[in-house]
Amino acid sequence: MLHYKFHQTIEPTDQLLVMLHGFISDQQTFDQHVQHFKKYINIITIDLPGHGADQSDLESKWDFPFISQELDQVLQSFTNYQIYLHGYSMGGRIGLYYALHGQHQLAGLILESTSPGIEHSDDRTERQLVDQARAKVLEIAGLEVFVNDWEKLPLFYTQYELDKTTRKAIRDMRLRQNPTRLAKALRDYGTGQMPNLWPQLNQIQIPTCIIVGELDSKFCKIAEKIISVMPNIELNVVANSGHTIHVEEKLEFDRIVIGFINKEEQND
Repeated sequence: MLHYKFHQTIEPTDQLLVMLHGFISDQQTFDQHVQHFKKYINIITIDLPGHGADQSDLESKWDFPFISQELDQVLQSFTNYQIYLHGYSMGGRIGLYYALHGQHQLAGLILESTSPGIEHSDDRTERQLVDQARAKVLEIAGLEVFVNDWEKLPLFYTQYELDKTTRKAIRDMRLRQNPTRLAKALRDYGTGQMPNLWPQLNQIQIPTCIIVGELDSKFCKIAEKIISVMPNIELNVVANSGHTIHVEEKLEFDRIVIGFINKEEQND
């Protein structure tokens, strides 16, 4: 079973928010949000395969069906809750897959800076080669070299505007990861290995909230395309933010998440 922590709300409620982090991160990325959210709702934070304190078997294939089944096991103990699933980037891809294939009914889905996969097979194959090359860097050059390169990706350029303490915390979290397990995560469920979920998006009927940063043009375009095909969905574009809204605009992220869950509670 995936390593997770259950954070019980201060005031009793049957609402439960499950939070899935992105690549080369872990559940601790949500610590500050947990302190705020647990005033209102219960929270589960999870370490995905290859990250944080996860102990998934290295002999297993950590593909999307595997992770979905592992989430099923975690949520089996919380079937009496209204479950809202949040996923950031890699975690959002897992969230979308789970909404389509997971055993447990979700009350809502919150997608932060994510994608339903790569549509064209040639592009998907090309991304698999990129993921494999990055995995080799982790194994051969080591974690610090990989992190140095990762931090230079255009996707994260807005993080250079963060204060030094926040930047150091992000870097320290990345450097706490295990390079061998990260390499396996890239090979087994990196972007190139994700099934193309675009044709199935219209099957997701649950209330869905998409959050993107206005400075993250790639994922703004993806979000616009998602809302054109998915029913029961709302789009939140956060000003002055890039890819990592929960880090760059914490208060606005909290406002959107709590507002979405409260609205769905009122609609029930």
